[in-house]
Amino acid sequence: MIRSIRSPLVFAHRGGREWAPENTLAAFSNCLELGVDGIELNVQRCASGELVVIHDEDLGRTTNGGGLVADATLDEIKRLSAGLWFDRDFAGEKVPALTEVLALVAGRCALNIEIKNAPIAYDDIEVELLDLLGGYLANYPQAEVIVSSFDHQVIGRLARLLPAVGATASVKLALLADAVFVDLASYGAVLQTTYYHPCFGSLRADVVDAAHQAGMKVNTWTLNNRVQWLSALKMGVDGIVTDDPEGLMILLKRALPAGAISPLA
Repeated sequence: MIRSIRSPLVFAHRGGREWAPENTLAAFSNCLELGVDGIELNVQRCASGELVVIHDEDLGRTTNGGGLVADATLDEIKRLSAGLWFDRDFAGEKVPALTEVLALVAGRCALNIEIKNAPIAYDDIEVELLDLLGGYLANYPQAEVIVSSFDHQVIGRLARLLPAVGATASVKLALLADAVFVDLASYGAVLQTTYYHPCFGSLRADVVDAAHQAGMKVNTWTLNNRVQWLSALKMGVDGIVTDDPEGLMILLKRALPAGAISPLA
């Protein structure tokens, strides 16, 4: 039996990489057409200083180039195809700068931005991200932004920076983890996190309850089939990150009552 009638938010993992090359404008545009609640994406910093949207620190897997993102300028990265590996129809897709994604989304759905800071460490990447988000939120004050990282020192620094830039109300922090914490409440309180983002493999109902009792919402990743989706629903999660947002949205319409409310409500 489902423990809550609250409809979980649907986050498209890297833009929903089931139907388009991950972390591209094509994928994000598809998300907006679908009407997803949020888009999950990853940011790294290239050699010319811009934040670019790509998961791996190396260009090899998702472009027709190679080498480290940190060693290539934005111009060099823009010469590569970020879609040819997926399908020839997407050969013209490029690795987007974060500024391009912000302009495309324009406050139309939530953004779940993961800062990639290992194995390549980008000094002060969180400061640069906040600078960009400051302009974004000034233009779209209704926008919802979540920032996460496996580097919890980055999250700690963000917690200290947010009040200074007046972004505490609009930018929420997430504790991203692939294992269960012994004292989730204390750890989350230290980092001032609003969200807990556990991998599905470590998710249990008591963990969801503990996070809720600590005042954190739970968005779990990456769930791609009906069995996983229904399991997460039964545990009462607040959000599900998936490569197949359309499939999850169809299931939610069938599985939940018409009056179910969103965790953002």
